[in-house]
Amino acid sequence: MWPFKSIAPQTASPSSEELDLANMVTDTHAVIRFKPDGQIEWANDLFLAVLGYTKEELDGKNHSLFVDKAYREGAEYASFWDRLRNGETFTSQFPRVTKSGDLVYIQACYSPVMGDDGKVRAVIKVASDVTERQLAINDLKNSLEALSTGDLTRHVAPCSAPDLNSLAETFNACMNQLSELMTNVKNVSSDVNRTADEMMATADDLSRRTETQAATLEQTAAAVDQLTSTARSAATNANEVRNVANHTRTAAEGGRTLVANLTSAMDKIEGSSNQISQIIAVIEGIAFQTNLLALNAGVEAARAGDSGRGFAVVASEVRGLAQRSSESANEIKALIQASSEHVGEGSDLVGRATTEFETIFQGVNGISERVQEIAHGMEEQSQTLAEINSSVSQLDQVTQQNAAMVEESRDSSSRLQGGARELLTEIDFFTVSETGSSGSFQAYQTAV
Repeated sequence: MWPFKSIAPQTASPSSEELDLANMVTDTHAVIRFKPDGQIEWANDLFLAVLGYTKEELDGKNHSLFVDKAYREGAEYASFWDRLRNGETFTSQFPRVTKSGDLVYIQACYSPVMGDDGKVRAVIKVASDVTERQLAINDLKNSLEALSTGDLTRHVAPCSAPDLNSLAETFNACMNQLSELMTNVKNVSSDVNRTADEMMATADDLSRRTETQAATLEQTAAAVDQLTSTARSAATNANEVRNVANHTRTAAEGGRTLVANLTSAMDKIEGSSNQISQIIAVIEGIAFQTNLLALNAGVEAARAGDSGRGFAVVASEVRGLAQRSSESANEIKALIQASSEHVGEGSDLVGRATTEFETIFQGVNGISERVQEIAHGMEEQSQTLAEINSSVSQLDQVTQQNAAMVEESRDSSSRLQGGARELLTEIDFFTVSETGSSGSFQAYQTAV
C-alpha cells in the first residue's frame, strides 16, 4: 500500500514517477505517518525494525512513545508538535527510545502535509538510523572532553562508517603519540626538576665555598701584602748589610796590607838585630885585642922599671877600659840575643797573625759574597712577592667576580627550579597510561 495515498489529493492519482519515488523512499528509509496530534497512523518495516515494534504494537499509539519521559513531559516537546501543526518542518537528528528502552539516533525530516483547507492533515517522518554514527561521534566527543581534562588514556572505538572510523583511527594515533610525548615530557620534566634541584644544591654549595674562598683569598692577599712589605724591608736591610760587608772587606784588605807591612818590618828588625850581633862580636874582638895589648904593655912597662911606671898605669887603665868594654859588649850581646829571641817570637806571632788574618780575610770575603747573594736573592724574592701580590690581587678581583657570577647562577638555578616545578605541575594535568597506549585502547575496547 502506498503510504501517502490517504493524504494525496482526491482528484488526482499518483503518477508512475511518484510511485517510484515513494517506493524508493520506503525501501531505503524508515517512514512513519502521524496525525496532527501525534497519533501513529502507519509505519514501514524499516521503522519498525529500528524501534523494535510490530505494527500491532503501534496501533493507536502516540509519537510520545518514542521519546524520553522527561522530554515528553517538558514544554519543548509540546512546542515541537504545536509548530508541526502550524506547518513548520523540522530536519535534524533526534534521539529516540526503542521498545527495549535503548537509545537510538535518527536523522529525520518531520514534514507536515497540508489539506485543501490549508490545515495540516498529517505529519510524515522520513528517517535514517544513524545510531552507530552518533555513538561514534559521542565517543569522540567524550574522548575530546577527556582530553580537555588531561586524560590521554581514552580512545575512540572502531566504527563501521568509513569516515568516522578514519577519524577514530587518526584520533587514537594522535592520542598514542601525545601520550608517548607527554610520558617523555614528564620524564624529561622530572629529570629537569631533579637536575634543577641538584644545580640549586650545587649552586648553594658553590656559593658558600666561593664566599669562603673569597674570604680566605682576602686574608691571603693581606698576608702576602704584609709578606711583600717584610721582604722589601728585608731586601733593604740586606743591601745595608751588603754595604757593611763591603766596607768590612775593604777594611780587611787594609788590615791584610798592614799585617804584610808589619811582617816586613819585623823581618827588617830581625835583620838589624843580626847585624848588631855581628857588630858586638867585632867589639868583643877589639876589646879582647885591646886587653891583650894592655897586658903586653904592662909586661913591657914592668921590664922598663921606673921609666915605664907611667906607661904601666896607662896600660892598666886601658886594660880596665877594655875589660869594661868587653863586659858591656857581653851585656849588649845578651840584650841583643834576648831582643833577637823576642823579635823571632814576634816574627812568628806576626806570621801566625798573617795566617789568621788571611783566614779571616777569606772568611770575610766569603761572607761578603754570601751577603751579596742573599741581598740579590732578597731583591728577587721581593720582586717575586710583588708579582705574587699583584696576581693575588687580580685573583681576588676575579674571585669576587666569580662570586657575583655564582650568585647570578644561583638565581638562574632558582628560576630554573621554579620553572621545572611549574612545568611538572602543568604536565601532571595530563594522565597517561603506565602500560602503554595500545594496552589502554584494548582495555577501552573491552569496556565498550
